Amino acid sequence: MSYYRLYVLNAPDGRFIGFEEIEAADDSQAIGRAEAHLGPKPLELWCGERKVKSFPAVQPEG
Repeated sequence: MSYYRLYVLNAPDGRFIGFEEIEAADDSQAIGRAEAHLGPKPLELWCGERKVKSFPAVQPEG
């Protein structure tokens, strides 16, 4: 198992404003778990010092 951090970004300036810890067997599983957190703020998934994936903000349909 590896430990990941899913950082929540402030859209205008890109600074981290919070994070969630994710435990996963590999990057693919961590990405799947991170996708459950998609929302109005951009996200970045990191494993230690390695950025795994960036996720853009998702606007609600309506």
